Amino acid sequence: MLYLRILAAFAGQPWAMQPEKLETIASFLMFKARGGTLSDDELQARIGDRRTDNAPAASGGIAILPVHGVISQRMGMMSDISGGTSTEALAQQFRAALADEAVKAIVFSHDSPGGGTYGVDELAAEIRNARGVKPIVAQVDSLSASASYYLASQADEVVVTPGGEAGSIGVYSVHQDISKMLENEGVKPTLIRAKNGIYKAETANIHPLSEEAHDYLQQRVDIAEGAFINAVAAGRRVSQATVRDNYGKGRMFGAAELVKRGMADRIGTMRDTLQRLGASSPRLGAAANARRMFAAGDTPQLSQIEEVLREAGFPNALATAFVSRGKGALQGEPGQEETRSLSPDAKASLQQFMARLGK
Repeated sequence: MLYLRILAAFAGQPWAMQPEKLETIASFLMFKARGGTLSDDELQARIGDRRTDNAPAASGGIAILPVHGVISQRMGMMSDISGGTSTEALAQQFRAALADEAVKAIVFSHDSPGGGTYGVDELAAEIRNARGVKPIVAQVDSLSASASYYLASQADEVVVTPGGEAGSIGVYSVHQDISKMLENEGVKPTLIRAKNGIYKAETANIHPLSEEAHDYLQQRVDIAEGAFINAVAAGRRVSQATVRDNYGKGRMFGAAELVKRGMADRIGTMRDTLQRLGASSPRLGAAANARRMFAAGDTPQLSQIEEVLREAGFPNALATAFVSRGKGALQGEPGQEETRSLSPDAKASLQQFMARLGK
């Protein structure tokens, strides 16, 4: 019955999310409500990425705040389903970055299909009102849909990675009528409500949606979308009519089209944005760049290799020794006591690593 209650909550709020993602989540909830079970690997395959990297990073005085996965106010239910970003937690991180004198600029890293509307308008206003305190950049890397774009549009600048997408401005709600499913399972719920609360549970998913209840949900969706459009217009400094007519009416766009329509300011990668703001490289740049170079068949610099070694679990002293001595660390030159003291397993690991470098 847990997932039946989650389905009811799911249907009870407006959503600012890519329809494909919302349909996937709705399908998953229905599957669980029927008693279905999944292994961790099957769960991952069914609902996609679970982003858990929500801790802010710092790079050369730049605070990087991740907006990853499904957006929700507190994430209690949604984090179990697909991971994501809490607007409450993100607001706390944003305030801390604003107050930190060592932070000279703030970059929101967006990779999200959107989410619920609760808490989003409040955070959007907080970001917009903080303009002028420090540079605030929304970096689309590589998806900013619906509620994510709601927030991104409030930054001083929206930058989209060349292969990125953004948009999906709009709000909708989903009502899952599970009455037939319950009937097939031999369950016939009886709804009991107080005489004065004639509309109580009118949108419950245990019975078909009435026309009156449908109109009520439509009204809520329209109000939420109006707030969305108003916020985007204020954030992008355009009229509401411009947002309604030129910002896609729910469609997504690639980087070039976003700039053309005024929905973004420039095309650039996260690395480009950080360098432009004065940071030397992303926080995880050494290891990430080394992996990219390996994939491309190139040889990374030794400083990058050191970071890869540490990330792979090598002791700091061993990683540093390898970098400081370069390839000679495996050759055992006379007088290199540290090299001769390497264990056979450590030397074997380094031999494998060197073999990959030579490919």
